[in-house]
Amino acid sequence: MRGLHRSISLLVAVVLLMAMLVVSASMPATTAAQEPKYTFYFVSHIGPADPNMKWLTQSIEDASKLFPVKVNYVAPEVFSVEQQVNMLQTAIAAKPDGLIVPITDPAALDAPLREAINAGIPVIASNIADPRPAPEKIPYLTYVGGDEYKTGVQMAERILKEFEPNMPKRVACGIGHVGHVGAEMRCQGLIDTLQPKGVTVEKVALTEEPAKIADTWRSYLQANPDTEAIWIVTMLATPYVYNVTKELGLTDKVKIATVDESPMSVEGILRGYVIATHSQQFYLQGYLPVVWLYIYKEYGYVPPPEEIIGPVIIDKSTAADWKTRLVNLFGEQTYNELAGWGQ
Repeated sequence: MRGLHRSISLLVAVVLLMAMLVVSASMPATTAAQEPKYTFYFVSHIGPADPNMKWLTQSIEDASKLFPVKVNYVAPEVFSVEQQVNMLQTAIAAKPDGLIVPITDPAALDAPLREAINAGIPVIASNIADPRPAPEKIPYLTYVGGDEYKTGVQMAERILKEFEPNMPKRVACGIGHVGHVGAEMRCQGLIDTLQPKGVTVEKVALTEEPAKIADTWRSYLQANPDTEAIWIVTMLATPYVYNVTKELGLTDKVKIATVDESPMSVEGILRGYVIATHSQQFYLQGYLPVVWLYIYKEYGYVPPPEEIIGPVIIDKSTAADWKTRLVNLFGEQTYNELAGWGQ
């Protein structure tokens, strides 16, 4: 029933979007040059070091061409909940017409977001939801993004396919941003799927420093020689994990999976370094929140409680198609730079 509700919710969003596109198409060409009617802030944790930011900024730009809105996208250079909270407070002080915020840390973001909502600023959660039950949950309008726990479940199932008809003995879940609620939920989905089947699963704190990632993974493999797979739930750690695995001569034994539809992840699959990744459909995580905020402000329509748009598993059967999409978005030179694997 929940799946049906989600399907209907997404259908409602698509219908409304198509209706707005029809209206936009009938407007005079000069409309696009008019001053924006509403100003929104997207206060993110996905900064310029993360290639996934391009999906969000491109989709925001596309939405801003269709609707009379200005969207200010702000994010720290590197992942930092503290900086995200500071940026959020600055955005709230500017009294925007709406906010789009990934809920990276519900406890840290709770007070400023409730302050904004109480002041009449509508909030949409994108990319990461508040997993807490009501009334603890931040009362935002809707959540647009993937189901992180389900992503863990589906990736566990994809890893199991790699070992059929056998079972892997031990699988690691590598976390770069320890405490990141989305990363933790991904790992939990993996654990809850694999452990009942007799697979040992452990979370490994890879941190965010390349040298520490390499040292941590090397130590883990040496201490746990029965390890047969790792799912890296924060994508930028992937090449460092692969390099250590290769250095130890274990690439045939230890399977590596990663996350997101980034050039690094997709190219890793095409080169045979990575078995699978997944898409959160990042473009929609930028586009749909902008559309819903506009519709809410302009017409008073309230979106459904959540718009679940992922995960979509990517492996060698679909990676080439994804590369084509990424090259179209980034250009071939930027794609190769963002792939991060060298020649």
